[in-house]
Amino acid sequence: MTDPIVTSNIFAPNYSVTGIRSENPDNTLVLITGSCPLSGVNTQAMLYRGPKNPADSSGCICLTPNVGKTITSSLLYGPDTPLFNPSIKATHVRVVGSYKYANDPLGDVDHGVLYEGPPDGSAGWKTIDIPDSVAGGVVRNRIPHSTMGELVVGNYDLTDVDPGKFNAFIYNIHTGRYQQLKLKLESGIVAELVTAYGIWQNGIGSTSYTIAGGLYDGSGLNVGYLVDYDSETLLTSNLKTFSYDTEPGLLTHFEGITECGEGCYSLAATGDQDAADSGAAFAVVKRKADGSFSEAEWQRVEAAGSGVTTGNTVLTNNLFGIYTTGNGFQSYVAENLPVADVKAEG
Repeated sequence: MTDPIVTSNIFAPNYSVTGIRSENPDNTLVLITGSCPLSGVNTQAMLYRGPKNPADSSGCICLTPNVGKTITSSLLYGPDTPLFNPSIKATHVRVVGSYKYANDPLGDVDHGVLYEGPPDGSAGWKTIDIPDSVAGGVVRNRIPHSTMGELVVGNYDLTDVDPGKFNAFIYNIHTGRYQQLKLKLESGIVAELVTAYGIWQNGIGSTSYTIAGGLYDGSGLNVGYLVDYDSETLLTSNLKTFSYDTEPGLLTHFEGITECGEGCYSLAATGDQDAADSGAAFAVVKRKADGSFSEAEWQRVEAAGSGVTTGNTVLTNNLFGIYTTGNGFQSYVAENLPVADVKAEG
């Protein structure tokens, strides 16, 4: 791995960036999701439209999901735009996220939300909560993380299980169907602690998608993964796991995925924060001739003087995330990262 890439701050302090999608072919207009700070530890859902490197938060729209409840906190994730999804009305956006509300009988938990409408949040909010009957138990938290095409991916946990043990789900917007994302490793073991943070549709209108996230590999380590999913057959294929900088001992998680050319994926990654040479990273993976994935090429990204740096989302060869400061956190962008000549043969 080469030396860390220098980052530039975006937005005001404590405005988070969680997702990004282009609104035009040359990436000069983008839609960014995240959160606006509220008093205490609460946040308010945020949308931003404009250049990919905003110097301040003047373009941020702070939103409250309109779902008929008194919202106490909210956050938006992975957006989709008409450029990639013609089913979205021109000038409209589609985003997913989560919210909490006052006097919730389930307690202080997250509920999933989908929004499709004008960027000002004026119409189109819908709660999307995976039902207990599909989840395999009583669900506590539901957090959709990304949407593209007809699908939403995200995570949930159960009331009778350690809160840190999430499971992944897929939601089909058109059919209303929820599905657990079950992944079987080469060893034959069904993976545990599966998360789904990013999704990419492999062509407009295609039933082929690639999902990115993390899982427990059965040998004591959390690793990143890529897997293909077909929305018609509901089946997965080409599962491959990844370790930060191809070092098996480092914890790894993919948090965003985008295309960086034909058969090329760029990924936002976060590694073990306790390791000196881990943290946020930009990774590039190519598709092999047989449809499987190559090994990743890694580029470390670190904000100077920061405590913890995360890689939250990616736009072609631009990585976005946050880093901790003495007064909270700061969002950043690392622009024009090198898309390495990853070998895809075999």
